[in-house]
Amino acid sequence: MSTESILLAKTAALKKSFENIAYKNNNSRCLGTSLEPLLPRYENLIKQIKSNFEGLYDDLPEIEKPKPIGSSNEGRIYNKHSIEPLVNNLDYALEVFSNLRIGDKKEEINKSNRIFLSHGRSEEWRQVQAYIEKDLEHTTLELAQEANLGRTILQKLYEEAKKCSVAVLIMTGDDLTDEGEIRARENVLHEIGYFQGFYGLNNVILLHENDVNIPSNIHGLVYIPFPKDTISATFGALHRELKVLLSI
Repeated sequence: MSTESILLAKTAALKKSFENIAYKNNNSRCLGTSLEPLLPRYENLIKQIKSNFEGLYDDLPEIEKPKPIGSSNEGRIYNKHSIEPLVNNLDYALEVFSNLRIGDKKEEINKSNRIFLSHGRSEEWRQVQAYIEKDLEHTTLELAQEANLGRTILQKLYEEAKKCSVAVLIMTGDDLTDEGEIRARENVLHEIGYFQGFYGLNNVILLHENDVNIPSNIHGLVYIPFPKDTISATFGALHRELKVLLSI
C-alpha cells in the first residue's frame, strides 16, 4: 500500500473517531479523556498530508485546537461544536483525494491504448517503434526512454505498464547458451509472462526471430515469426493484431 493510501485510510479512521464523540448523543459536551488523545494525531496527520500531497492541500485551513470550557471530577470538558471544524477538514481532505483519483482514472483510460515495447539488445525494436508511431500513428512506451525517478526496475516496470493495455515483445537472438542454443534476453522472457498476467493472454504480441529458442514453459504461445534482420516482415501481421486489439 502506498504512503498516500495509508494517510487517507488514517484520515478516514480519525474522522470517524471524531464523529463518534461529536454525534454520539444529544449532549453538547464531551470529556477530554475521549477527545484529547485524538488532537495530536490530528495535527500530525494534517502535517503529513500537506507534506506528501505537495500543493494539493495548501488551502486546507488551520484549525485552532479545541479548548476546554470547564472541568469535572472526570477531567476537562469540551464543547462538541469545537470538534466540527476538525471533522470538516478531514472530510474535505478525503473529498479532494476522491476527486483526484477520478481524474487519474480518466487519464488512465485516455492512455490505455498505448503500446508497451519490450526488447533485447538488438536495435530492430526501433523499426517497430517507428512503424507503430509514424505509420499507425499510435503511441508506444519503451522502458529505457522513461525517467527512472528513483524507482527500482520492477517498480518502474509496474508503474509504466499501467499506462498501456497491450505489449509487443521483440524476441531476438541476443544470447548463446553453453549448449549452443540461441536465446532471447532474460528480461524479454520474464516480461512475456509478466505482461500476460498484467494485460491478459490475448493482449501480448510476440515478434519471434527464427531459430531463437522458446523455453518449454511458454510453448504454445502464438507469435509472429520473422527471419533475422527482417523484422519489417512482421508489420502486416502486427497491424492486423493491433487493429483487432485497439481498433486502430
